Amino acid sequence: MTLPPERAISYFESKGLTPSLSWQDMKDEAHAVKFTVAGITKLDVLNDIHQGLTDVLRNGSTLRQFQDDLEPLLQRKGWLGRGLKADENGELEGKKLMPYRLDTIFRTNVQSAYAAGRWQQQMRNVADRPYFEYNAVMDNRTRPTHAALNGRVFRWDDPIWQSIYPPNGYRCRCWVRALNAAQLDSHPLGLETSAGRLITVQQPYGLQGEMRPVTAYRDPKTGQLLTPDAGFHLNPGQGYLAGLGQSLLEKGTTAAPRLAAQAVRETLGNNNRLVSEMNRSLDNWTRGLTAASKGDFRRAGAISPHVLAMLSADGNLPSPVITLSAEVFLAHRDAGKALWPRLVSLLLRPQAVLLRGEELHLVTPDNPRREVVVLRRGSDGFSIAGVRAWADTDAAGEVIDGALAEVADGA
Repeated sequence: MTLPPERAISYFESKGLTPSLSWQDMKDEAHAVKFTVAGITKLDVLNDIHQGLTDVLRNGSTLRQFQDDLEPLLQRKGWLGRGLKADENGELEGKKLMPYRLDTIFRTNVQSAYAAGRWQQQMRNVADRPYFEYNAVMDNRTRPTHAALNGRVFRWDDPIWQSIYPPNGYRCRCWVRALNAAQLDSHPLGLETSAGRLITVQQPYGLQGEMRPVTAYRDPKTGQLLTPDAGFHLNPGQGYLAGLGQSLLEKGTTAAPRLAAQAVRETLGNNNRLVSEMNRSLDNWTRGLTAASKGDFRRAGAISPHVLAMLSADGNLPSPVITLSAEVFLAHRDAGKALWPRLVSLLLRPQAVLLRGEELHLVTPDNPRREVVVLRRGSDGFSIAGVRAWADTDAAGEVIDGALAEVADGA
């Protein structure tokens, strides 16, 4: 259990055993998850320090007083135990690095990664075991909504599993068991369906009073609306890594703008697997949108630190996060059909960024055709207002990033 993956696999192969999973792919996936979680944690820590410094200065304290208070601040925020010290590179580290927040991050991501692997394993055996049973621990720590789902059985392809496949909250201990036909025949509750019982509701999200649309299941027995806890409305097996990307961007909407822009750029810019998964997840989301999806949205990226700096003349920095709403996608579905499947990549590395009035125009590379993504500034960052083909009149905009000459020449 302590061997690195390569040596562990060599050991099993020496015993004549061949792992059923593509361990090299899983190793890459694990690396991408580790890198993404590290980026999210870094943003959390830096934003807490930034907010602490802002509060200290607003209250009239000095920088020296803040420096003296740094370790207690990090302890209060839940990042460090006692024993703050500097390593040989001058970076601060603690002797106790598993307080409650790091413990929660660790447990949540281990549980989600395990659930993702379990889902994939169940998918490979779905022909023999097509019925999924929700299991809660059912002790005095089990949440009522989780207990209400205990023992309920739905087919593997029932849409309910897109939202309630555990974990369904921090420190959730629920799990799913796959059943065969014989087990279903003797099951005390039998098979259910979510048809006609899934509705979209607004759920509080974050600390700023924001609301987010999520899928709820109306229990036919009690009429109760069952939803996962905030932030846990996606099946980890169908996009755990992409879900981490969404978490990073969601945190960026409330973090200090410069920190958020840098964290997104570093995490996405150095993690091709994460970007690919976010592209795939966003594309899958858009394919399922209908007129009934009003109010739904996804975070699709963030403007770069350089562009953010160019917009800071008035000192009022917006959040750098870019959001795509269901309404805008449906209105521009055909106009951007070549763009939507690679939107995250294009927002990360546009050919050029133009400032036209109050709008930002992100010009995409000519592959397969040059297009413009129009962004408008809002209360929680930037929203995509539309997409269109490049026109010669676009050259009139002020270039704040990239090379307009290459765009105009079609290079």
